[in-house]
Amino acid sequence: MHQSILVTGASRGIGEATAVHLAHKGFRVYAAARQIDKLNELSALGSGRIHPIALDVTDPASIDNAIERINADGNTLYGLVNNAGTSIIGPFEDLSLDDWRDQFEVNLFGLVAMTRAVLPQMREAGRGRIINIGSISGRIAAAFQSPYAASKHAVEGLSDSLRREVMPHGIKVSVIRPVFINTDMGKQQQDRLEEYSSTGPYADQVRTFKAWHAKGHPSAPSPSIVAEAVHNALTADRPYSRYTVPQSKLGLLALRNFMPSGVIDRMYERVTGLDRFRKR
Repeated sequence: MHQSILVTGASRGIGEATAVHLAHKGFRVYAAARQIDKLNELSALGSGRIHPIALDVTDPASIDNAIERINADGNTLYGLVNNAGTSIIGPFEDLSLDDWRDQFEVNLFGLVAMTRAVLPQMREAGRGRIINIGSISGRIAAAFQSPYAASKHAVEGLSDSLRREVMPHGIKVSVIRPVFINTDMGKQQQDRLEEYSSTGPYADQVRTFKAWHAKGHPSAPSPSIVAEAVHNALTADRPYSRYTVPQSKLGLLALRNFMPSGVIDRMYERVTGLDRFRKR
C-alpha cells in the first residue's frame, strides 16, 4: 500500500498498537507524540515503515511543523487517526473549570486542529480517511466521568457533521468506540479516582465505583483489537460511521438506544454497586 497515515498519541496504548499494526499492513506510518524519545523503540517494531514525529495537538506551531515534515518527505496523507487524548474524571462538584478546559483542549480542540490541518491536502487529492478514537462513554456516560464523557459525546456529533460535509470530496470519517481496553489509561483513571475517595460528600460512592472500575481494564482485550478496527475503517470501500470495540458490547448500545433512561440508570447502578446509595 505505502499510503501515509498519521497516528497521534502513538507513544503508548491504542496509538502504539495502531501504528505497529498499520505498518505491518503496509502503510507508511507517521507515529506522533509530544515526546519523540518515547517513540524510539516503536520505530523498530514497524518493519521500517514507522516514522516518529514530535507533535503536540494543542500547539498550532507543533501541528504546522509536523505537517511540513510529512510534506517535505514528498508524502500526502491518506489517513489521520485522531487518537491523542486524556481522561479527567472525578465528582462533578470537585472538578474545576480548568479541568474541563484541559479535557476539551486535548480530546476535542486538538482533534479539530489536527483535522483542519490535513483536510486541504485530502480534499485536493480527492480521497482520505479521518478516524476519530471516541469511546463508549460518548453514548453511555458513567458516573464521575462528566468531562471525559462530554468530550467524547462532542466527538460523536462533530464526526457526524464532518462526515456529511467532506463525503463529496472523497473523504470518509469514522468513529471507533472502545469499551474497556487493557491499557495504562485504566491506571490513570484509578489514580484520579483515588484523589476523591477519602473525603467529600461523594467519597463513599467514588470508592464503590473505583472498586468496580478496577476490574475493567486489566481483564479487557488488548489494544490490538482497536488497531484492527482502525485498519478496517481505513481500507473498507464503505467504512462504517462507527465501530464498537469489541463488537460483543453492541448490546450495551442497543439497551441505551431503546430502553427508558430510568431502567438504564438502575441497571448501571446494580452493575457498579452504586445502587446502595439510591434514595428509596
